[in-house]
Amino acid sequence: MVLNRIEKSPDLPSLVAKQIIEHITSGALKPGDKLPSEHDMTKKFGISRISLREAMKLLEAKGYIESHGRRGKFVKVAGGPPLESTIEDMISVDHNKIWELLAVRRLIDSEAARMAAQSATKSQIALLKRFKSEADKLGVTSLLLSKEGGKLYARFYDDLADATNNTIFSHLMKSISSLLKGALPYSRQKLVGVAGASEIFYTQHMKIITAIEKGDAEGAKASVIDHIDWLEKTLKKILK
Repeated sequence: MVLNRIEKSPDLPSLVAKQIIEHITSGALKPGDKLPSEHDMTKKFGISRISLREAMKLLEAKGYIESHGRRGKFVKVAGGPPLESTIEDMISVDHNKIWELLAVRRLIDSEAARMAAQSATKSQIALLKRFKSEADKLGVTSLLLSKEGGKLYARFYDDLADATNNTIFSHLMKSISSLLKGALPYSRQKLVGVAGASEIFYTQHMKIITAIEKGDAEGAKASVIDHIDWLEKTLKKILK
């Protein structure tokens, strides 16, 4: 494992933690591996013991490492960090992972919309339309600015999964969605500075709901793809 010297920054512990997370997620550090000694890490990172200890606290809190007393710090073997937390950290280390996530969403969510347009009941459509009433209550411009907006966005896709009326597909979609939630804070943080982004989110989801309500399977699928394509295009402009 190669540790790179950290340039001066107001948040040294986070930068150190991020570098170690990168080694863990890439497999360079495996479960049960011992981290270098405190002396070695402070020397290689070029930081103080205080900053290093703060970084270790962050890694322990996230579930990446565990302390074995005088034996030192080790990569956690059992359990590990929540998968959505791991995904969020992977994206923060390697922005290209967000494109992989969006590729998965393009396939799964668009197919869910197509299926929902063919089989959703009136009560299921009513749940999907709840997105509009709750977004209006929250304030359309706050969809990306607040945690409540993020929860509303996630709940919409849970309702969409149920509206497929395919138990296996719904379970699969919700399982994947629980993993993708790790990317939501990252995406939302990047998009808040984009003019009109919340309004675009709102309009795109209203198009999805309208197509499903009309029973327009291909229109519903295309509307989801349009949404994912917009996300990808917008994020690429921000991250270039």
